[in-house]
Amino acid sequence: MKQTRLPLFLLAFVIMLTALSAVTPGFESKPVKKQINYYWFDITNTWLGRQNTVTNEMALTGLDESISNPKTLVEKGWAPANCMIDGFGVPTPITSNPDKALYSHP
Repeated sequence: MKQTRLPLFLLAFVIMLTALSAVTPGFESKPVKKQINYYWFDITNTWLGRQNTVTNEMALTGLDESISNPKTLVEKGWAPANCMIDGFGVPTPITSNPDKALYSHP
């Protein structure tokens, strides 16, 4: 019995070290999905009177983000951080490039 204790202990020790090095914990955080309500404007930067997520806007208008040809720019969306709200509650873009653009494909 005493002769088998040392090899069994060494075997258990090797298995424990192997198991610890084989298993790596997943401490990386998963990316958070952002849900941004963009202000939507037409081609002349006139506010369309709504603030929507991209998915809801695509469902409402039938437009999409695909840039395949032929395409016609129909709506532009700016995030709230890139808009200024006037005294009447109407947003105005403060950057020249929209954060999102939706196209129609005739």
